[in-house]
Amino acid sequence: MIKAVFFDIDGTLVSFSQKFLSDRLLADLAALRERGIKIFLSTGRALQDLETTGMLRGARFDGYVTINGQFCCDGDGIPFRDRPIDTEDMRGAYQVLRDNPEIPALLEGNGESYLTQINDRVRDIYRFLHTTLYPVCPLEWMLEGKVYQFVPFVPPNEEGAFLDAMPGCTYTRWHPMGIDVIPRDGGKDVGVRAAMERYGLSPEKVMAFGDGENDMTMLALAGTSVAMGNGEERVKAMASYVTDTADNGGVSKALRHFGLLPG
Repeated sequence: MIKAVFFDIDGTLVSFSQKFLSDRLLADLAALRERGIKIFLSTGRALQDLETTGMLRGARFDGYVTINGQFCCDGDGIPFRDRPIDTEDMRGAYQVLRDNPEIPALLEGNGESYLTQINDRVRDIYRFLHTTLYPVCPLEWMLEGKVYQFVPFVPPNEEGAFLDAMPGCTYTRWHPMGIDVIPRDGGKDVGVRAAMERYGLSPEKVMAFGDGENDMTMLALAGTSVAMGNGEERVKAMASYVTDTADNGGVSKALRHFGLLPG
């Protein structure tokens, strides 16, 4: 019996065209909680993204696995996982940016995020993300504060310099011009596992929804995994079930397919 559901946001709960949680999903999420099923976000975004975009329209969750599992907290904001990138890896990234001043990057902390610069790459990606541009900070900030996720805006042929300079990290690509770099011991699956331990959940009681590369470890962990119809082909190939697209109510349809909500 499913006791908890973990949801990716972009391309899953919120489509890239609609940009906000639909009325139907807002009601469905509340109905799950009323039925005693815990609901969690599992996202590459930071908590501050959710606040600034308003994309979730005030929906409440029992827990938040954010920044690809690097910062996780309960519904009251009390953390149960806190894992920033090691300082030496950030020094390596700093040097690559110094050597390549045309490359912009996003630095994601807990409660604050900064861009290293704003150029056409940044503007194009932020239009895709429907997110307000963050302020620009000096490069030196990345050596002073906690950075949970480092996001250089680079195509595949430019990513190698960062990966070589950050040996303690791994990455997933979420856009043709963007990668998420996190500690090698991190990932959505690590954050979800921390939530499962925090709430006493076993894999067979967990369902997870996702559409992209960074969702694959989470989907592999969950006893029931659902890929969105708009998801990447390799994500759909590994999932227990493939639902409709985010634009066509795929999450709501899958919740009813599995009997978590009445048809």
